[in-house]
Amino acid sequence: MKLNLPDKINLYDELKKQAKKNQNKVIIEDLNGALSYNDLLLNINVLSRKIKQITRGEERIGLYLPNIVGQVVVLFSLFKNGQVPCVLNFSMGTQSVLDCIETASLKTVITSRDFVKVADLSSVIEEMEKKVTIVYVEDLKNSIAAKHKIIGLLETKIKIPRKSNKEEIILFTSGTESKPKGVVLSHLNLYANVKQALSVIDINENDKIFNSLPLFHSFGLTVCVILPLISNIKTFLYPSPLHYKEIPKMIRKDGSTITVATNTFLDNFAKYATREDFKSLKYVISGAETLKNNVYEKYQKEFGIDILQGYGATETAPIISLNTPNFSKFGSVGKLIPLMEAKIDKVEGIESGGNLIVKGPNVMKGYIINGKGFVPSNEWYNTGDIANIDENGYITILSRLKRFSKIAGEMVSLNKVEDLAIECYGRTSFYSVSIPDKKKGERIILFTTIDNISEKELKKFIKSKKISSLYIPNKIIFIKDVPLLGSGKPNYRELERMASE
Repeated sequence: MKLNLPDKINLYDELKKQAKKNQNKVIIEDLNGALSYNDLLLNINVLSRKIKQITRGEERIGLYLPNIVGQVVVLFSLFKNGQVPCVLNFSMGTQSVLDCIETASLKTVITSRDFVKVADLSSVIEEMEKKVTIVYVEDLKNSIAAKHKIIGLLETKIKIPRKSNKEEIILFTSGTESKPKGVVLSHLNLYANVKQALSVIDINENDKIFNSLPLFHSFGLTVCVILPLISNIKTFLYPSPLHYKEIPKMIRKDGSTITVATNTFLDNFAKYATREDFKSLKYVISGAETLKNNVYEKYQKEFGIDILQGYGATETAPIISLNTPNFSKFGSVGKLIPLMEAKIDKVEGIESGGNLIVKGPNVMKGYIINGKGFVPSNEWYNTGDIANIDENGYITILSRLKRFSKIAGEMVSLNKVEDLAIECYGRTSFYSVSIPDKKKGERIILFTTIDNISEKELKKFIKSKKISSLYIPNKIIFIKDVPLLGSGKPNYRELERMASE
């Protein structure tokens, strides 16, 4: 498909275009209230000047804020200023946050007193203050002078020349490295991904997006903030995806037509939702982790909803592929979105599928590596995922390349171990990791939130399937709750630590 993309874009300018055409439309809302396009633009224009003044025009500014309208105002204020927002993951541990600050060479971080108090993050802030200047949004608002308001009001009415230094945003990904990497995305990367998504799925100005994913999650940022604001679609920001009881009620109250979440979150929402709660939903999109069959079937049966599974990475802004109402295959992550290309590189020791490598206008500018600085990306991005692409173009993710264990010289998929357990017991909530073993190189530990699981039953099942005994876990361990990352994915690193202990 042919999409016309500009050579350069500033997302503030794109928002301003929509605001000019739809001044009085309520475009964004959170638990504290709603703003029209005109009110949102006015807030941005007023705050941007104060931010630039107090940060002395620094190129990169850290954001340590929750999923609220205030964060979006700060984000677009920085876009307007030509400054680079560096969105910090508040679910990370203190040291990881400090590593992000060091990696991006930040001097200033903007946060909120109310957020720090409610989330009990004062100890993190104390450590951050040893490295950077902390600026509170409450203080910014209180220090806004009459001149800021007058100029801000003028800027909503007339076009004032704006010099833009940088059209970038930085998100952070930890991977398996000891220190987080900064993912440098251009405004054009995000804009392209929005246009790519809108070209394959029918979303219009009457839709309403409900978002509980934090903005340090690229799906939450691009699909639930950038896309609606530059496309005249209302978005509702909810502060946490962990409020499983409240979210279905809020979707019903808002009349939302679109929501996005991970398999884990969708599974938990369904435990407390009624059919009436989800009656208004047109699309439910799942990403970040594999959509389980029982969750897919539950939404079909109880809510009459076909969940659309997508796939992406922070480095691709994030969408790579997506199932759509017209082109959908359960078990796959859909087809490549327009303007993307993909190839499969064979991996030694892995018989089925290969390493998925992609390119397109949404692929990042590069990484900021701790101690090295900016490292430009190649034309092709290595996803690190083992995948198959069938004759119709549907992509199936088989495993992470790093989600393989080498046992007795053979590559064993940890994802397949989980799938075998799900098939054996007829229930989900299984999480496998590998730890070092003196005899075989590595051994597999399987965690589950289901009590009284029989290890013998799984062993017998795997043998009956005539599958290698290397897929039999060394031990099954019961845990009450699965540790999660802020993105909603299982925290396998924490599970590895628990297994080692």
